[in-house]
Amino acid sequence: MKKLIIAVLIVLILSGCIVQESTVALPNLEGKTETEIVDTLDNVGLFATFIVKHNVVLEQSKQFIEYGQNLNIGDLIGIGTYVPVIISQELIDNTEYFVPIELDYDGPNFNEMWLEWPAYQAMEDGSFRGTGGAFYVTYEPGYWRDRTGGCIDGDTTVFEYPETIREKIQSNTPSTRYFNIDTMETYPGGEEAFGQPATQYVCSLLALAESIILQTDPGDNLTDRYGRFLAWIWVRFSEEDPYQLLNYRVVRQGLGEVKYLFGAGETEVTVDQGLTFTEWMFLAESRAIEAQLGMHGDLLDYYWDYENNVPHPTRWP
Repeated sequence: MKKLIIAVLIVLILSGCIVQESTVALPNLEGKTETEIVDTLDNVGLFATFIVKHNVVLEQSKQFIEYGQNLNIGDLIGIGTYVPVIISQELIDNTEYFVPIELDYDGPNFNEMWLEWPAYQAMEDGSFRGTGGAFYVTYEPGYWRDRTGGCIDGDTTVFEYPETIREKIQSNTPSTRYFNIDTMETYPGGEEAFGQPATQYVCSLLALAESIILQTDPGDNLTDRYGRFLAWIWVRFSEEDPYQLLNYRVVRQGLGEVKYLFGAGETEVTVDQGLTFTEWMFLAESRAIEAQLGMHGDLLDYYWDYENNVPHPTRWP
């Protein structure tokens, strides 16, 4: 009897019957917007994780561009899977609300030698300090609060870490706090204007990144007082592109301010083109102020209800 059952299963697998029951072809979403995409995927047993491409404007708000993670229309995928879907930015009146603008990267460069260094060293008191070493991580698009991904806000993210790093992180999340930057808050009860634009900007860039590297800071604590990992975040969007410092990019858009330095980015290791990382961060801030971007300009936060000084009831995610 067992041999018969096994034989039947083999036949079913080879014939595709079992596969067809557990997988579904990705539908064509061309021309569909966010709500329509959710309904379409729901009808075939899939869930959507949206990635907004802020530099792309189409005829409709949040319109389908393509599937993420190299997925294509017609690909078979397991039923119940969260599917990354890249959509255009919401159509916003640029004369009233701020939208991140396309900027040529003008920040520090990544040095490949950092990948060859250990990320930390053990101290005599049992603590751990950074060395300037770097390592690869992965990021899952989606909000951490919904348990669908690693997005928290504009200066804090959950990544998938190497085990030796993960075991050092004491926060429950487990999250990484960005060096030398502070963005406005989005947590319930503590929301602030421009917190949501910073969150949307950072999480969309991470979702679009082909490669992500975290770098510790020489001599600095490995974690903060909340047990969160401390790092410089480097992102690359294609194999042909150089890595860009995300900490710098956020401040450069006027969506964060330079803060919580504590000596980070002030050693000879974290130097590029004669400037320390700290000096690069202040340069990003001065450039954003000069260009009147984000918090430094007159344009408003689309997600904020200024009349009542609270998150906008229909726009806040």
